[in-house]
Amino acid sequence: MSAPSLDIAAAHRERIGCSLIAQALGLSTWGTAYQLWEQYTGRAEWPDIGDELRVAIGEPLEPVLRPFVAARLGRELRRDRREYLHPTLPLIGHVDYRAERLDGEPKRPIVDMKTSLGFGARHRFGADGTDEVDDGVLLQMQGYLMLTGAESAFVAALVPGPELKIYPVRSDLELQEMIAAGIAEFWRHVQSDTPPDPHSELEARQRWARHQPGKTVEVDPGIYADARELLRIKAELKALEDAEKSIRDRLIPAIGDADTVTFDGRQVLTYRANKDSPKTDWRAIAETLKAPAELIEAHTINAPGARVLRLAKEMPA
Repeated sequence: MSAPSLDIAAAHRERIGCSLIAQALGLSTWGTAYQLWEQYTGRAEWPDIGDELRVAIGEPLEPVLRPFVAARLGRELRRDRREYLHPTLPLIGHVDYRAERLDGEPKRPIVDMKTSLGFGARHRFGADGTDEVDDGVLLQMQGYLMLTGAESAFVAALVPGPELKIYPVRSDLELQEMIAAGIAEFWRHVQSDTPPDPHSELEARQRWARHQPGKTVEVDPGIYADARELLRIKAELKALEDAEKSIRDRLIPAIGDADTVTFDGRQVLTYRANKDSPKTDWRAIAETLKAPAELIEAHTINAPGARVLRLAKEMPA
């Protein structure tokens, strides 16, 4: 995606940008719907990604990629600077390029550039020439197709290698209906200032970081069954952890100060130290500078402690 300008960033705070569809629907690996709701309702600041390397190199690389993408598609590409607004939904889109329209195509296809040079690219993109993109990219493209009326889009991804891969995405009306319903539901939560229901432990922890002392909740049989199953799984994990410790207690002394272990002449494992990482002793610095303890305490932030799930040792069947 192109690095957003200030105007585009401001517009995306009044409407949902297509790159945020997955998060609004609770399907993003980059953030939760609750976090996005906090940002739209002013409870949390919008992240400043302008200084991030992945964003900084995005737009400058697009003109470099353009002729390679055009050659792969066999179509000319035109930069698209329009702002696309949905007529009934708070959805907005800014696409990178529009491809040359071929015979039979009612609208020029969308072309979106992705400079995914991180190692995580292998999780976002599959085989070249397929439509194997992650949920975030797929929903973003479907959003663009909804806004423009185009029937197809091409994701041009620069992945580690570097290698250029092209992913065609066809308009999916059923998926677009799901997006429309999800966007409308999410926006109702924004307008009514009510948080969306959590669908994961992460979202629940974000919404309820602290407990209410003395408060009790009665759960239904299904949730109680989940608690009993969790107790069983934790017991199995404990047994496996004990078995692992027993093995390590025999294995590690046998290795000694060697960094490589072989069996029958073949390497089976290594036992090496990770690279040293710097750690700053701020209290030592404060003492060197003769800073009083009150100054240290004044700049010490008490973050809320994480809530810990503790199961009863026995549960009735």
